[in-house]
Amino acid sequence: MEVTQEYISVGCNRLTQAFAWGADGLAAFGAHHAVALYFPMDSQRRGVRATLQGHSARVNCVTFLNRGHELDQKNVAIVSGSADKTARIWKKTNGNDDETSWICSAVLEGHTGSVVTIGVVRARSIHDNGKDLLATGSGDGTIKIWERKEIDDTKDEVTCIQTIQVGKKYAQSIAISYLPNTTVPIMAVGSTDNRISIYVMQSNQFDKVLSLQGHDNWVRSLDFATFTKEGNTVSLRDPTDSVVSGNASHHHTLQDGDLLLASGSQDKYIRIWRISAVDKTESANAEEDSAKTESEGALTQDMLRSLEEMSKSGAQLSTKAHLIDVVLDSAETKRFSVIFEALLLGHDDWVYTINWQPPTLLNGKYHQPMSLLSASTDKSMMIWKPDEATGVWINNTQVGEVGGNTIGFYGGQFGSDGRWILAYGYNGAFHIWKNEGNEIGVPASGHYASVQGLTWDPTQSYLVSVSLDQTARLFSPWKHTDEKTGAAVSTWHEIARPQIHGYDAQCITFSDKWTFVSGSDEKVLRVFDAPQTFVRSLAQLTGDQTILSEESSRPVGANLPALGLSNKAIFENDIAAMVEAQETEDYLSHQAYVSTGATPTSLIETLTHPPFEEHLLQHTLWPEVEKLFGHGYELMCVDASHDGKWIASACKAHTPDQAVVRLFDAKTWKQTPTPLVSHTLTVTKVLFSHGDKYLLSISRDRLWSLFERVEDEN
Repeated sequence: MEVTQEYISVGCNRLTQAFAWGADGLAAFGAHHAVALYFPMDSQRRGVRATLQGHSARVNCVTFLNRGHELDQKNVAIVSGSADKTARIWKKTNGNDDETSWICSAVLEGHTGSVVTIGVVRARSIHDNGKDLLATGSGDGTIKIWERKEIDDTKDEVTCIQTIQVGKKYAQSIAISYLPNTTVPIMAVGSTDNRISIYVMQSNQFDKVLSLQGHDNWVRSLDFATFTKEGNTVSLRDPTDSVVSGNASHHHTLQDGDLLLASGSQDKYIRIWRISAVDKTESANAEEDSAKTESEGALTQDMLRSLEEMSKSGAQLSTKAHLIDVVLDSAETKRFSVIFEALLLGHDDWVYTINWQPPTLLNGKYHQPMSLLSASTDKSMMIWKPDEATGVWINNTQVGEVGGNTIGFYGGQFGSDGRWILAYGYNGAFHIWKNEGNEIGVPASGHYASVQGLTWDPTQSYLVSVSLDQTARLFSPWKHTDEKTGAAVSTWHEIARPQIHGYDAQCITFSDKWTFVSGSDEKVLRVFDAPQTFVRSLAQLTGDQTILSEESSRPVGANLPALGLSNKAIFENDIAAMVEAQETEDYLSHQAYVSTGATPTSLIETLTHPPFEEHLLQHTLWPEVEKLFGHGYELMCVDASHDGKWIASACKAHTPDQAVVRLFDAKTWKQTPTPLVSHTLTVTKVLFSHGDKYLLSISRDRLWSLFERVEDEN
C-alpha cells in the first residue's frame, strides 16, 4: 500500500515579508514554523505542494537567492528568517525531478533576537562565482552580513563576515544591489528611526555613507531596480512638480544603468531615489547644479506647508544630490550621486510592501519596466507608472478587496512575467489578479491559526475543520481539466466557510450529511445546516449530480448580521424582498437588516470553480438552526453517534461537577436529564464506537471511561 500526499491547506503568516515569488514561478511563504512551497500558476491548480520543516518558531521573512545574467537568472536557494533567532538556507537537491524536493543546507546562527528581515542581491546581473551575499536584520539591534559558498549538493558553508550595530534603530527592511555599472555592493536599510541608511562595501566590509531622510514613519519595504533606456533618455519627475511649472528643468534625467531605490513606509507614502554615476568633469559643479535644481523645482510656500501638514512633521521634499566617493576594485575612485526622484501619494493607510515589476524582453533586449506595485493596509494595491507625456508618476491601476472583516494587505508581488500580481492579507489568504488572458487564478487558502479539530461528513464527500482563527472551513475535491494538457484532474480546495465566529473554535462533528455541530470558547454548541447554494455548488464542482435531489427543502443561503454571532437563514421570499427593495427608497435600510454583504445574485450563484477569498468571507455561510445549552464553561469536545441520534459533548471543568459528558437528542436538540459522570478534571475527548453501543471519554485526571448504551425496555 502506498500513501501519497493529496493536499496541503495552510495560510500565510501575518507579516510583511513572509511571502516571496521566485523567477521560476515557485512561491514560498511562512506558514507558522514552516516554509510552504506553492506554484500560483500551476496549470492543475494544486495549491501548496510541500512544507519545509526546521524552524522552531514562527517564520518571519522569506526570500529567494538568485544568480545569473539578465533574464537568465535562476533561483538557487530559499532563505527564511524566524523568531527562533536563526535563518535557514534551503536548496533543491540536484538530480531530483521533484519540484518540491528541497533540503536545509545551512543554518545561520548568531543573532540573539528574532530575525525580522532578509536582504539579498537584486541586480541586472548577479555574478555566478559560487558565492552569494546576504544580510539579516534582527530585533537584537544588529545586521549581520553573510557569505554563502556551496560545498556539495546537500551542504553550504555560510560565514558571517560583518556585524553592524544599529542599536535601537531596528532594521525593518534590507535591499542589496550593485552600484551603477560596477560590481560594488550597495545596501539600503529601512529602520524604525524613519530613515534609510545607505552602506557601500569597501574592502569586504559595508561602510555607512549616507542617511536619507524624508519618511515620517517606519520604512517597511525597499526594492532596487536598474533603469534601462528605451532608445532615448527618459525623464521622470516628482508628481508634486506638476503643480508648479511645466519647465523641463524640473525633470531628473535618468540614464541607462542608473539604480532606482523604491521605499514604502507607514507614513502612507512611497519614495523613489536615484543613484547614478557622476563624471569627474561634472563633480566639481555637482553641488551648484544640485542647489539650482532644488531652487527651480521648489514648491510654493503654501503648497509646501500643506504637504507638511499631511505628513504631520515636515515633508522632506529636497531634490539636493548627495555625493559619495567609492573605491572600485581597480583602486580607482568613482563618485556617485543619490537624489530624491519622486514622491508617490495615493494610499490612505500604511504602505507595507513595494515591488518592482520583473525585467522582460523589449525588442529582443533586456528591459526593466518602470512599473511599481505597492500593497497597503487600506485594502488596496496600486501599480504606479510614469505618465508618458509628463513623466509624473501616477496610479495606473488599483485593485483590492471589498467587505469582510479584514485589515488590508500585508504584502504583494508581481509574477515573473508581470501579468499576474498576488497579495496576502490579515486572514492569511492569497488574492490573485491577472492583466490579460482567460486563465482563472485559484489561490491557495487555509487556516492562519492552530487547527483544533476536523471531521469528514458521513459520506466522506468533503471535510470541515475548525481553528483558533475563529472559522470553520470546508474542503472538497474539484474536478476540472489541466489548462496545459487538457487532461481531467481532481484537486482539493476550500469551497465554503460555513462559520465565521467571534470565539476561537475548538471542536466539530457531523450529525448527518448536511448538518454539523461546532463548539467554541463559549458555553453554547451551535448547529448548522447546509443551504441550497452549497448543495448545488458541491454537485457542480465534484460532478455528483445525485445530491441535487436533497436541495429543495433547504434555505437559499445565510447571512451574518452586523454585530451578530448567529448566521441567519435566507429563504426565497427574502430574496424576492431584496430584489423588490432595490427599487425602493428603503433599500439601504433593508440591506442593513437582512444582509451585510450578500446580494440576490451572490446568494443564488452556483460555483463553477473554487471561490475567491472575498466570496468565502461573505457568501458561503451556513444557516445556524439550533443552539444547545447546558454547559457552564467553554466547550472542549463534541462527537455524534454514527446513526445521527445523539450528540455528546464536554466543557472545561473548573469544578468536579462540571467534569461531565452531556448528551443531546439530535431529533429534538434537548439535553438528556442526567449527564454522564465519571471524571474529576476536564474531559478532553469523547468518541462513539462504530456501532454506537459505547461512548469513550478521556480526561486530564489521567483516566478514561467507557459508557455503555442500554436501551430502555419501557
